[in-house]
Amino acid sequence: MRSVVCLAVCASVFAAASQAKAATIETPSVCRDLLDDGLNRNVEGRGVTTADLIGLRDIGPNFGTDLPESPLALSPDGKSLAFVVSRADPVRNDYCQALVRIDITDGARPQIIDMANGLIMDAQTIRGFQTINGSPTTNSPRWSPDGRCIVYLVSVHGVPQGRVISVGDASVVFTTTSATAVRRIAWTPNGRLLFGNEPEAALREAEIDQQGRHGFLYDDGFIPKRDARPSIRGPVPIEFHSSTASGADMRPANSDEFVINPGNPDERKPEGLMRSLPGNHNVTAQLVQKDPGSITSPAELWLQYTDGRRRRCDDPVCADGILNMWWVENGQKLLFLRRAGWGKSELQLYRWDMQSTPSLILKTDDLITGCQEAASTLICLHEASNRPRRIVRVDMSTGVLTNLFDPNPSFRGLRKGRVQRLHWTNDIGIESFGDLVLPRNPPRNGKMPLIVVQYLTRGFLRGGVGDEYPIFPFAEHGFAVLSLQRPTDYYRTIKDGSVRTAADAYVVNQQNWNDRRSVQSALTKGIELVVSRGDIDTTRIGITGLSDGVSTVQFALVNSPGLFAAASISTGFQAPKSTQIYGGSAWAKELVAMGYPPLNDDQTEFWSNVSIEENIEKINLPILMQISDNEYIMALESYGILKAHRRPAELYVFPREHHIKSEPIHRLSIYNRNIDWFKFWFAKDKMHLSE
Repeated sequence: MRSVVCLAVCASVFAAASQAKAATIETPSVCRDLLDDGLNRNVEGRGVTTADLIGLRDIGPNFGTDLPESPLALSPDGKSLAFVVSRADPVRNDYCQALVRIDITDGARPQIIDMANGLIMDAQTIRGFQTINGSPTTNSPRWSPDGRCIVYLVSVHGVPQGRVISVGDASVVFTTTSATAVRRIAWTPNGRLLFGNEPEAALREAEIDQQGRHGFLYDDGFIPKRDARPSIRGPVPIEFHSSTASGADMRPANSDEFVINPGNPDERKPEGLMRSLPGNHNVTAQLVQKDPGSITSPAELWLQYTDGRRRRCDDPVCADGILNMWWVENGQKLLFLRRAGWGKSELQLYRWDMQSTPSLILKTDDLITGCQEAASTLICLHEASNRPRRIVRVDMSTGVLTNLFDPNPSFRGLRKGRVQRLHWTNDIGIESFGDLVLPRNPPRNGKMPLIVVQYLTRGFLRGGVGDEYPIFPFAEHGFAVLSLQRPTDYYRTIKDGSVRTAADAYVVNQQNWNDRRSVQSALTKGIELVVSRGDIDTTRIGITGLSDGVSTVQFALVNSPGLFAAASISTGFQAPKSTQIYGGSAWAKELVAMGYPPLNDDQTEFWSNVSIEENIEKINLPILMQISDNEYIMALESYGILKAHRRPAELYVFPREHHIKSEPIHRLSIYNRNIDWFKFWFAKDKMHLSE
């Protein structure tokens, strides 16, 4: 029987179309220009500004590394692609997002079929409790089986909802009205809409409200730096609902409907199975841990046949680093994408006919992620160090990339500092790398200041982890920038098999600050390599960081005193008492399990190589802190110590923010203040003020 077509009743379509038309009339310019790049036309000859970075159009979250889920959705007939483009607007302090459809043929023009405002945050479970850390969700559209409709996520009064769009006339068919966040969207094979929300979250919040009537018992649910009430336990179960595309006949989904990816019931699943990809010829490609259950074990490529036979790909390229796989040519060949090369800085695409050695068809330092198979090509997201994310076709035979859609075409016209990939090893032999960005107009007489940005440097060099340190605008203001990739964790150097679990890894990393020392060595060796060029002013080196990057900053300030002349951080320094107190008791227990001393033990020896207070005499540089309102309390102990000792420190607190800051006006202010901070302190007549 033909699948149910996703057309609403006439009245529903008419009402939705009227609302969509009204919304279009009121759409601000930042939304109207989502595709035509009208706000950035006259850019030839000038450099990159912070406004250019804020105004970038994004497809998927800006994580700076491989995406866990593809934001690209291929139509059932394989001829069209759907995706969501989002853009920040600092003037309105909001985001505009558009659902876009484009044919995958050469020369096709994209079509906006819906627009909405807002940014949808991902919900995570950390230490047993639901947390919003500020990272956006990957908003992946879903096509109906007949290809007539697309459902995607929109924010309605701050609550994520599912919205169904008719592809033919770009009209709104249905928008869910869930009281709690819609986290999952899909279609059943016969064309019914599925959406999953979190009614249990509301019940758990209500229970906490009731507890508050008589006073909250302080327990692991409290994270004092974030809120004066307990967090709800996670993960929160998802409750699935089923309806027609127009929202009619809504009911709880039955068990047959919400099994979205049932897999192959006949597939043999060996111990250590990480991923499987069924083919069309009685064979499944599997990634299987060589040492099942070990956190350090590589995943090997195997073929599992329906008759029970298993065969391992014995080529070394099949033994580690595979990120994704695709069957092509009707299951005759397998493509796989892997990380390899120096410090796993490269991406390599291989083609394997299952008879001979896999053939390398693409090798690059660029970032390629979110790939979808379409006929004889892969449709992927691509970023270069100096080029933001775009959609490309990757030829499955040659690996050649061709452009399908660039959401930021005028960015290519902006002049940018030269980028050079650097390789080195730290003092324990871990391969490390980074990207050096040089100013377009370096000083003719004199040397350049250097700023270190952390701690991922894959793909487009925007602003480091958290996107607060604008790399190309820094270079435009005369700074050389070292974008540093954090080296692999120390525990991976232990080859005796003793590290098997995450708990083992944490302990090994923390013992004697092993991992921090390894990162510190990669940082200092990288700076030494840059300085060896001969054009860097070693009295004007700055360092920046967020989260793990702040830990690197703190360790460097104490253990390499005098190396840095100014710093800027986005989260607070760790301190002996506030770390365990204001982070909450759940985090305190986790830290103690890693090797931190409990609060009833002496803290002096453990913190001697890290504490700002114990090492205040070594710290004589200006420090800027730009921190969210739900984390700034963690910064107060160190900030207070710095101010008491008359160190030049400034703390800015951003309201309504999380670990990752998202409000556009905040992001732009942070960008600009970071530039101003280093310009002020690195001015020749200001250098004596911090001495």
